[in-house]
Amino acid sequence: MPGARSKAFTSNHVVHADGSVDFACSQDDRLWPWSTLDPHHPGAIQALSYWVSVESAMALGKWDPDKWSALTWTRWQCGDPGVGRLAGGTYTRSTIDGKESFSIYLRDAAGRDICRLDGRGVVFRTRDFEKWRKPDKQAAPKALSDSFAYASDALLGLAPGERPFLSPLHGDSATALIDAANGMPPGHPWLDGSGDHVNSAHLAEVARQFTSLLRGGQPFRVTGAEMRFDHYVELGSPFEVERVDSNGGAVTMQVRQAGRDCTRITYHLQDLASA
Repeated sequence: MPGARSKAFTSNHVVHADGSVDFACSQDDRLWPWSTLDPHHPGAIQALSYWVSVESAMALGKWDPDKWSALTWTRWQCGDPGVGRLAGGTYTRSTIDGKESFSIYLRDAAGRDICRLDGRGVVFRTRDFEKWRKPDKQAAPKALSDSFAYASDALLGLAPGERPFLSPLHGDSATALIDAANGMPPGHPWLDGSGDHVNSAHLAEVARQFTSLLRGGQPFRVTGAEMRFDHYVELGSPFEVERVDSNGGAVTMQVRQAGRDCTRITYHLQDLASA
């Protein structure tokens, strides 16, 4: 995505000598509808990962808002259930597995830990991003969400007003389709994005819906996750989601489109059906 220009999710940045940044988070529901979700909702965590990391890097003077960027990896671990709405946190630069990364510590208004989020990405400093992306976008087979056969809202675990992204299961896999009509405002109540491709928050929600399909609609909580982004997923083009591993309360999913492995996602789960 390009750098933030017309609005900001974080404010009151305090830059410390060690390079960490404290920040407050917007409470404006109109501008940030995903911020009203449960603070441990995967889509909300992935949405804020972009805004917090970019705006904190801007506060440090280490970000060019004219350049496009992309997340390549995120990992998060949720705190205890029952925390309040996201109020603020701390951003730090970190080294994880020998690679330059960032870590974000998120807290509610009472100072309780909501989540630790780690991530890394890439900035397209010299590449003409839109020209580079054009061949892939033109080559992807197109489909429309209004004629796609989606699974039921109950099986997908959708709240009122949310839009389905996945077909019924076929064994361990399902077909997904996200276009502007079902995955961007005003068609979706809380998802947004660059409009260039399926963004990480969309993929986090796809994984949540797919996990719900695997569980037959039974309720669950995502307590932690890891997402690796290897190739863009195109808007308006069907893609596949397949369960490739499931053990120890975790499920790992592979997202593929047009024969390419695009995203690998692991969710750690707490069963709420018997809680």
